[in-house]
Amino acid sequence: MNSLHGKVAIVTGGGKGIGEAIAKAYCSEGAKVAIVSRTLADLESVARGINGSSPGRALPIRGDVTLEADVKNVVVKVVKSFGRIDILVNNAAIGAVMKPFEEITEAEWDQAMEINVKGPFLLTREVLPFMLKQRSGNIINVSSGAGLKRPRKYVRSVPYMVSKFALEGLSHALAIRLLGSGINVNVLRPGFTRTPMQASWTPDQLERLAEEAGGILEPDSVNGLALYLATLEPGEVTDQAFNTVEWIKRQGDRG
Repeated sequence: MNSLHGKVAIVTGGGKGIGEAIAKAYCSEGAKVAIVSRTLADLESVARGINGSSPGRALPIRGDVTLEADVKNVVVKVVKSFGRIDILVNNAAIGAVMKPFEEITEAEWDQAMEINVKGPFLLTREVLPFMLKQRSGNIINVSSGAGLKRPRKYVRSVPYMVSKFALEGLSHALAIRLLGSGINVNVLRPGFTRTPMQASWTPDQLERLAEEAGGILEPDSVNGLALYLATLEPGEVTDQAFNTVEWIKRQGDRG
C-alpha cells in the first residue's frame, strides 16, 4: 500500500518549482493533494500531469494565501472534496529583494511579510481545527538557509531573511503550543534550488549563490524529506528543522 494512501494534503505554491515537486511526490504515494496558487493555469497543468498517471489525485484551487477569504475558501473546498486534512505544506513564497537596505520600499517589505509569514499563519489557523479534531497532522513550513542564524559573508536580501526567521519562529512557537495534540510542526529547508523564483536574478548573483551553497539542487531533491515529514506518526517528531542537503547525505550514508 502507498505510504500516503487515504491522506489529504494542501500544498501552497503548488503550480511550479518545489511545490509542484512535492505535490507530485505525495500523489505518487497515493495522497489526495490540493495544490494552491494565484495562477490557475499553472495548477491545472500540474493536475493534468498527475491525474490519470498517479495513484493519488491533484485538486487545483486558485487562491491568494495572503487573503483570509481565499484561504477559508481553499480549506472549505478541500474538506468538502476529501473530508479531512492530514498534511499542510506552507511552501508559497516570494523571493529576494536584492538591493541596499536603505533602498527597500515599504511595499517590498510588506509583500515579503504578507506572503512568507502571513500566508502560513492564515493557512495553519484554518487547518488546525480539523487536525485537532483528528488528533493528528503534519504541518511542514518550507523555510530557507536564510532563516538560520549562522556566520555568513553577506546578506542578499534583508526582507527575505527576516521573513524566513519569522516563519521558523512561528513553527517553533506553534510546535510548543501543540505538544500533546498529535500534530507535528516542522521546518523543511530546501537548500539552493533551481526554481522560477530566480528568473530575475543576474548570472553573477546566481553564480555567487551557487558557489556558496556548493551547487544548485533540482526541485525534486526535496521529495524524500518532504515524504518523511508527511508520514510522521502523531507526536513522533516535532519542532525540528531539516536541511535537504544534509538529509540526502544521511540517506546516502545509510545506503
